[in-house]
Amino acid sequence: MPQQESDMSRIIKSLTVAAALSMGGIVALAPLSEARAEVPAVKKIAMVDMQRVLNETTAGKRARKELESSSKAKQGKLDKKRKKLEADAAKLEGMSGQSLMEAQEKLQRESMELQSMLYALEQELGEQHNKLLEKMYRNAQSIVSDMAKSDGVDLVLVRDQMTVIYAKDAFDITGAVIKKYNAKHK
Repeated sequence: MPQQESDMSRIIKSLTVAAALSMGGIVALAPLSEARAEVPAVKKIAMVDMQRVLNETTAGKRARKELESSSKAKQGKLDKKRKKLEADAAKLEGMSGQSLMEAQEKLQRESMELQSMLYALEQELGEQHNKLLEKMYRNAQSIVSDMAKSDGVDLVLVRDQMTVIYAKDAFDITGAVIKKYNAKHK
């Protein structure tokens, strides 16, 4: 009986391996040399510093000023509310008993409102900033794509300290992108 079990085990293992190979189909049987992907030859490369595009284009400067003024106006409202809270907190010193408890509860509610306002402000400014970046990136991407096609560039990289460690300045087309961006998106 033990002999039959070991024969059965071998048969089951063989069938399992055969089934696994058949599920993999012909791909599993293909030689490795045929499975390699070809990497296209890159003849001409360019780079764009998107941070410079954001900072140096007229649209980027205008958008940054709008964000700053929006932020300052909202920050002014927050500062006004914070100063009122500080003044109300100073008034607590002369209070006692029930009036002190009520004033402390009111102060705590207003403090939580202030924190909610601050959070909402940060969210709103973050969304405005992201929308701006997305719009400018799409616009720049369109310009870069057109330039690459007309100049026969095979690959355009975003120049960034984290992605490009070294490249000759001759590959950098940022200045031309900024000029075209300013002309197209006044």
